Amino acid sequence: MAGSPTSLDKSLSLLVRVIEDGRDCPSLSALADAADLPISTAHRLLGGLERAGLIAQLGRHRYVGGPVLLRLAQLQLTPNQILAEAARPILSELSRRTRRITHLGILEDGMMTYLLKEGDADGAAVSQPDMQLEAYCSGVGKALLAHLPQDDFDAYLATAPFVALTPATIISSGTLRAELAVTRERGYALDQGEMFDGFICIAVPIRIGDRVVAAISLVVTHTATPCRPVSYLARLHGAASRIEQRLLGLRDLFTPIRSGSSRDLVHVR
Repeated sequence: MAGSPTSLDKSLSLLVRVIEDGRDCPSLSALADAADLPISTAHRLLGGLERAGLIAQLGRHRYVGGPVLLRLAQLQLTPNQILAEAARPILSELSRRTRRITHLGILEDGMMTYLLKEGDADGAAVSQPDMQLEAYCSGVGKALLAHLPQDDFDAYLATAPFVALTPATIISSGTLRAELAVTRERGYALDQGEMFDGFICIAVPIRIGDRVVAAISLVVTHTATPCRPVSYLARLHGAASRIEQRLLGLRDLFTPIRSGSSRDLVHVR
């Protein structure tokens, strides 16, 4: 009958139940009930999964993930790696077209962490993937801070006054609060020589649905030459939109940014 579940559908349903129950080591009867299957059918299908190494019995008729499943899990990309791989070709193209440095970054423990840098063959910027820098004075960092939940936003600002890295660095809580409110309203952030003298950057958030999970930036100049950062805004928004489209099918991997999360900005559910 059209639309009826196949044996593969039923087997996958059981496999998902085993994985989701994790340390509870579900029993045969519990798995059969959860999958709405007769015990005999569940036993037969679980046997096939066990022979494939996807599950293993722990005691009599209790199941855990098997060796093949565990090995495959170790080969999977982390959410942050997925972000970087989704963005890499798009930021590389943006760098080629603009002849400017581009970055992808996230927020971790109140710090901005770079996941990706493209277009810096001469090494003009000290930034590198996995490097952490202060969030309050970087374009990527401000684009992320501006979209924090209110409690996290207030907690971050309560750590002021901040250290002045250049004469342009915003160090007061009130001034940064106003700057981030403007950033949130207009949809982009600016770093006007606040992290490094001469570096001017523009950044926009990466959203999955209504959740901000990362941000990308473009270094408009690193030599303090006169420039109009917003002249790059349309291309930056276009790149962000393309990255977001690539991530649409993976939205359940990501949770919104938080200032006080553990090392990962995004967590596997």
